[in-house]
Amino acid sequence: MSRMKRTLFFVLCLLVALPLFLSAQTGAVGTELSMALFPEHPRPGEQAVVSVESYNIDLNRSEVTWFVNDKVVLRGTGEKRITVFAGKGGERLEVRVVALGENGNTYSASLTLRPAEVNLLWQAGSYTPPFYKGKALMPYQGTVLVAAIPSFANGASVMPASSLIYTWKEGDTVVGDSSGKGKNLFVFRGDIPVNIKTISVTVESPDHTMFADAAITVVPVSPRLMFYEEHPLYGMLTGKALVGSFTLSDDEVRVSAIPYYFETNTRANKDIIYDWQLNYAPLSGQRTSVVTLRRSTNDSGFSDLFLEAHSADEEKSFQAAERKVTIEFP
Repeated sequence: MSRMKRTLFFVLCLLVALPLFLSAQTGAVGTELSMALFPEHPRPGEQAVVSVESYNIDLNRSEVTWFVNDKVVLRGTGEKRITVFAGKGGERLEVRVVALGENGNTYSASLTLRPAEVNLLWQAGSYTPPFYKGKALMPYQGTVLVAAIPSFANGASVMPASSLIYTWKEGDTVVGDSSGKGKNLFVFRGDIPVNIKTISVTVESPDHTMFADAAITVVPVSPRLMFYEEHPLYGMLTGKALVGSFTLSDDEVRVSAIPYYFETNTRANKDIIYDWQLNYAPLSGQRTSVVTLRRSTNDSGFSDLFLEAHSADEEKSFQAAERKVTIEFP
């Protein structure tokens, strides 16, 4: 075959293949649309926004039709988003969008919602006195246990927490050792410098059809000391703290210190070291949370009672507090 004939044969083949190539670019269905959901994992009954985007066709000039469970809910030119409400836990909700492009081709995409829910509870291992109505807060360099409480429904039954898959994050970092199947508990410890901790979890069903997420923010606090009088008949008078100054009405007073938010089970064990001072002179032998003071003269005046307490653990050096009260002698 001569060179001219080979060239003519190549040109004829190119002209035949070119229309096939062009039709392959515009004939694909369902690949030009991408859907987004906000929030990404809606809870049961929560409102969500579904949107559609395309980098290949102009949706602003296309007729867009939205279907929810195969029922038309919206149709119009350039309608790129709708609002839906997630159903009950585990209930399927299918959202489908169909766009008729200017080129006459139809494109579609769909997503399915199966709402689920997870809540996070956290508990710090810090001390609060009996009958304390507040929450035990996280102290500096303290340890916190976070528990994920999922609610994943599969028809009339509830999926056990042990069957779900958990992905834990501390800030933006995934904690791989704490993530996995059945790992609904997460433990973290505060570090130095002291920062607010954001802990989040994403829970997924084994079949990858249900998701839920939640996050909490834990603010570390400085431990603190409070003084209370221990009455010989009524015990500790927790209804009135000794703040600023108080008058010694008897010849003897027993002062008890409560170490709020120190990491300890009881205030009387060896987890906390107490250093008492009277008029800034150490009180020898006083290493517990209670000190007894006796009046030695009948002269009037003032005395300053000072306490410094700190954790016995060297790795918890920021768990420390101090308190001073002035005792008036009438």
